[in-house]
Amino acid sequence: MDVFEIVKAKVPSEQLPSDDVLALYVAETGQAIKNFCNIQSVPSELVFTHAEMTIDAISADQRRRLLSSTGETPNSVKSVKEGDVQVTFEGSKPGLGEAEVENLLFNYNSQLLRFRKVRW
Repeated sequence: MDVFEIVKAKVPSEQLPSDDVLALYVAETGQAIKNFCNIQSVPSELVFTHAEMTIDAISADQRRRLLSSTGETPNSVKSVKEGDVQVTFEGSKPGLGEAEVENLLFNYNSQLLRFRKVRW
């Protein structure tokens, strides 16, 4: 089984994006795995982890889109000023941001560390 088949089997059809969009999610999470592990390709032993990360990415993006459609955009903090306590928020961006990818990597850290290579 490959990542596409696993994702299509696990995600309900009404929540499943088109094949082109699904390919982008798979490629993005695969690239995150390769960058984190310092490897050239995703090992076959990580196929289920890769699929779960893709499903989590799809779910996070759908939650973000749902919140933004209702007017409740989850903005991240851009800056904090301590003197008179001032907090500045940045606008939400389309697609998976750096924070979302970092959260995905953190959630699967224990599985990915086994395949991580040291870079000199």
